[in-house]
Amino acid sequence: MEAIIHYVEDLQFACFAFVFSIMALQSRRDRTIRFVCCSYLLATLVSVIDVTLPHPYSPLTNAGILTVLSLRYAVLAAGLVYFTRNSEWASKISFVLAGVALLLTGLSFTALAGPRQLAIYYFVLAWQQALLVVVVMRSSESSTRIPRVLLAFLFLLSVGYRLNQLHFVLSAKTAHDIWLRNLGLFVNGTVLSGVLPFTVVWMMNARDHANLLQQSLLDPLTGLLNRRGLNEAADRELKRYSRSQQEFALAVADIDHFKKLNDQHGHAFGDEVLVDFSVICQTELRSYDVSARSGGEEFMLLFPLTSLDAATTVLERIRKRFEANTPLGSDPNTVSIGVTSTRGRSGVTWAQLQKEADKAMYQAKHLGRNQTIVYDAASETAL
Repeated sequence: MEAIIHYVEDLQFACFAFVFSIMALQSRRDRTIRFVCCSYLLATLVSVIDVTLPHPYSPLTNAGILTVLSLRYAVLAAGLVYFTRNSEWASKISFVLAGVALLLTGLSFTALAGPRQLAIYYFVLAWQQALLVVVVMRSSESSTRIPRVLLAFLFLLSVGYRLNQLHFVLSAKTAHDIWLRNLGLFVNGTVLSGVLPFTVVWMMNARDHANLLQQSLLDPLTGLLNRRGLNEAADRELKRYSRSQQEFALAVADIDHFKKLNDQHGHAFGDEVLVDFSVICQTELRSYDVSARSGGEEFMLLFPLTSLDAATTVLERIRKRFEANTPLGSDPNTVSIGVTSTRGRSGVTWAQLQKEADKAMYQAKHLGRNQTIVYDAASETAL
């Protein structure tokens, strides 16, 4: 039974080493996958030794295998540290412990060779796997939380397995001890070797998915939300409003004469103007306000828990700062803004608010530009 478990584990390590090698070749700049690949190549080296050398192993062979395993955990720690961007000290300690494991091979030629030497090795490996738990749990990244918790659980199981091995080599080896050893061997050999790599891949994919989702919601030029991101934010705000009836405001801002700016100074200059306006918006708005580039030179600003008067005050500050930020030698940077709010109305929709803010913005254009106009919902006209 023990031999079968070992062979299954060896085959799994070889397969995952092959898969991670292909992934590393395809993503050569991804240091995490390179470290993980190296750790599984080291595990495969142990598997080759396990298959080719006769059993039982000599003390020196045992020491060599456990030293390679220790180096494997140190390399894996380096990969996880790079991925989580914290706990670099844990990786350094793990490599120091790998150095200790290398020095322990010298005990193979002394009277300490045998159970006591193995016990020290297992203690070192347990510490290294405990450090892996620390690395994955110290990260605060929400998108990878679930796979990181699972990884920590798997590493804790492996710590328990190593401590069980330590107990076994120093114990009287009762039937209960043998049963615990076989159970630990099964868990570590058939579960951890199979589940652990899938969990690592899951963790990396979770971050990639979160990054792609974030990118799909952002405007690449300004870093503000795009229309899709704005619609999601608006949906959340409307749901909150339907529950609490707490007022929020929506503004549409359109940069004046933007086509003329592009024609006279070039698209690069126009992009700078868009970025300047977005920076002003971000600095003037609160952390929970929402700013978005809805298309071209048009921006939308969402003010949760804000009255129409308060939103108008902020919008006027933005308008004046934008005009004052005009580059030398250029016509004044101006923006026309229309603003509306829910004002306690029931059944108000996002499309309705956009239409009202648009009407107010076009009224600002009609009245000479470079001003903020408030939409009057009662009279259905813009003032």
